[in-house]
Amino acid sequence: MKRQRVVKAIKKQQQVINKHISRVRKKREGKVLITGTDKLQVYTAEEKRTKIAFIQTGCWGDNINSTLMFKPLIDHFKDCLIDVHTSTTYASAFYNNPHIHKIIQYIATTKENALHLTLTIPEKIQSCGYDHIFAPHPMFNHGHWNSSRHPGLGENLIYAWVHALEQANIECPIPPQSVLGLTEAEVKKVAIFRAGIPEMGNRRNILMECEGESGQTFWDPGWTHAVGAHLVQDKNTNLFISRREPSSGVIELKKKAPDQVFFVGDLSLRECAELFNHCQVFISVSSGLSNACNTNWCKNDITWVEVVNSQVVTSAPIRSENKIFWYENNQPKFITMLKERGI
Repeated sequence: MKRQRVVKAIKKQQQVINKHISRVRKKREGKVLITGTDKLQVYTAEEKRTKIAFIQTGCWGDNINSTLMFKPLIDHFKDCLIDVHTSTTYASAFYNNPHIHKIIQYIATTKENALHLTLTIPEKIQSCGYDHIFAPHPMFNHGHWNSSRHPGLGENLIYAWVHALEQANIECPIPPQSVLGLTEAEVKKVAIFRAGIPEMGNRRNILMECEGESGQTFWDPGWTHAVGAHLVQDKNTNLFISRREPSSGVIELKKKAPDQVFFVGDLSLRECAELFNHCQVFISVSSGLSNACNTNWCKNDITWVEVVNSQVVTSAPIRSENKIFWYENNQPKFITMLKERGI
């Protein structure tokens, strides 16, 4: 039943995408804009390295999850270069990644625009001299949410990228490992943020992700307020809340505990992954921040509670240690669980 709800939400999202694709095709089929600093390169036979085009245009969490393919690709092809073709909306997931040769950004102003690029880019780059083109987005590969070599692992959308490697006869370690690389400037920005938080080093610090845009969670502003109110009853707790804009739940919490509740909207998802490294508890909804914190950049020794609709959308395939997965839309029961675990 839970999986059916998730699949229904995904199909509903797909219907929106299909409508958008239809409108785009009516206007001007295949119109793709590329940023001024990123040009399509045509490779010739003089480039002896294996040339790989990797198409992953959104959303941010999917983009960062897809980086689990890079190291296996490099290990398999040895001397190769990986060009990432992505959207301007979600390209930052790939910034400063040591495995990427070039990032080509195609202009997209909405989520639907970004996802649609996955369908149009392959044709655009057919004559660019690539030896291999990968476009394994889970949204367009519903039947591949599993590992063909490890069927006992079950079904999860993260396995779509593992499946793509296996289809190409490329070995993928289990669990796979996604990759995030921050710059010194980003780390410094988080350090400045932390310096402005009272008792940051002496309190229990909790990071809470409370926004999922792909139907993977039932979490809403009511959950934010109820769970947050429970957490800040402990006066020795700082609560950092991550979402695009402060919801009504966040605003009410800030009024209730102004010296304990902090909205971290000024930090990017990348920077929040660094903030994660300075917290003791993380409550997530398996969205962009959750996926960023699943990468090699982030520590393992943290208590992590993930609130989602179904096992097929959890972050478990990449990391499951020290994680509590919660699937029931029941706030009182959830808060009781937190109390029992000392959270």
